[in-house]
Amino acid sequence: MIKLPLALILLYVASATYAEGYNRSDFNFHSYKPDTSIGFYTGQSCALINIDHVVSLKDAYDSGASSWGASKKESFANDRLNHVPSCGPMNSSKGSAGPSDFLRRSNDGKGLEYEIVRFCEYVEKYYAVKVKYGLSFEGNSKNTLATCGLTLM
Repeated sequence: MIKLPLALILLYVASATYAEGYNRSDFNFHSYKPDTSIGFYTGQSCALINIDHVVSLKDAYDSGASSWGASKKESFANDRLNHVPSCGPMNSSKGSAGPSDFLRRSNDGKGLEYEIVRFCEYVEKYYAVKVKYGLSFEGNSKNTLATCGLTLM
């Protein structure tokens, strides 16, 4: 049996964790209580409201943030430009979806159905955050963005 130094074992575990990909805790998000009980997406009052990342941390990771250092990941996660108050079930339903999947999930009849009353405002925020942080739009529907008057370069 070969005995490896603890430092080598820890290095292996750390690299294996990184190789697996996205880890939400790497972004070090500091949640806070919204100053409203009205959900951004639905315009309805919510019993449970929380902060939603317009561009989810997973979406950011997949579109360029995987190469960022810890400080930039933390800045992104805590940038209030990327936050909206959201009803808990709505936030859970949205998950890490981008605009076209989020819209589909809101009315596909396969679970929580809801009407997004501020869809283009959401898409505009999504677009602004992606541009601000230089994140890729790969995998985003050009048609969904065009519906809200936005075009990809």
